[in-house]
Amino acid sequence: MKYYLIKYTEKVEIEFGGTTQGPLIKILPKYKGDVGLLEHEKVHVRQWYAALAIWLLLCALLSLVVSPLLWPVCGLAPLVHPVLYKLVRPYRQWCEVQAYRKQLATGGYSTGEFAVIALGEKYDLGLSADEAKALLLD
Repeated sequence: MKYYLIKYTEKVEIEFGGTTQGPLIKILPKYKGDVGLLEHEKVHVRQWYAALAIWLLLCALLSLVVSPLLWPVCGLAPLVHPVLYKLVRPYRQWCEVQAYRKQLATGGYSTGEFAVIALGEKYDLGLSADEAKALLLD
């Protein structure tokens, strides 16, 4: 059973070959056969589901222990991953490092230099090339 939807479209942010929003993956048509890119985006889908599940579990527990009035806060669950990704640099770094590791492991690329450059330049992580390379190799 698939847990994601793929749309091949030109409507992807200009500096990326693919993006993920919740369970929806958008990939530029020219990368349709790029297994590594698809696996990278699937990592982000799993991260979104994990954040969703953790938030719902915490809400349910707080609603039971503190007050049922907290239950409506659980409705924010789909926003947890995107908000953390946008606002919390260490979380964004962890997400991208995991995704690029998967991409490099499955994509059959001759070099991983594109991932080092992306981590250093595209995600506002403040990483040098050496730091990005070290993160990918850990």
